Amino acid sequence: MRDHRHPISLALLGVLGLATACSGWRGYGDTYYAKPTRGNKVGHEATFSFALPPSGWKPAKEKGAQVLWVHESMPALIHLRAQCEMHGDSSLESFTDHLRIDFREWKILSQEETTVAGRDAMHSVILASIDGGVETQMELIVLKKNGCLFDLQYIATPEDFERGRAAYQQVVADFTFPIRGG
Repeated sequence: MRDHRHPISLALLGVLGLATACSGWRGYGDTYYAKPTRGNKVGHEATFSFALPPSGWKPAKEKGAQVLWVHESMPALIHLRAQCEMHGDSSLESFTDHLRIDFREWKILSQEETTVAGRDAMHSVILASIDGGVETQMELIVLKKNGCLFDLQYIATPEDFERGRAAYQQVVADFTFPIRGG
């Protein structure tokens, strides 16, 4: 079966090959559930919730992605990820900078401190290029809370960036952690 996603979306998905599987996103609802732990083990995931994006955004499964939507008609994606207890104690700026690992070029267009889920967060807009010259624009929010590091990402071509940005901001506006009973 042929994959009908735009080539840039496939390239962007390639940079997500990070730490966890997407099995905790039950029914593609508004909550990601951490994998249960036994005994005194510390879980490396977090249960968190968010708003769903409007129509045109389809849930996707990709190795390394916890919550991922790909837009149906434009090369854009929204990706939410949590990592707990294995990230160290760097600054939010350093954690944001770490997201550049798969990009050749990285230009910060804006960067400011904000608050998300009652916690300090770093909000950045980046212009970057993936190896091979694919240019992307990203809106990133990075925050730490209760021993967990969250990175909330919107990635699109510069030409399509503004078209999908409101959907990302809608998703992030309802980001909640911790979730009781999750």
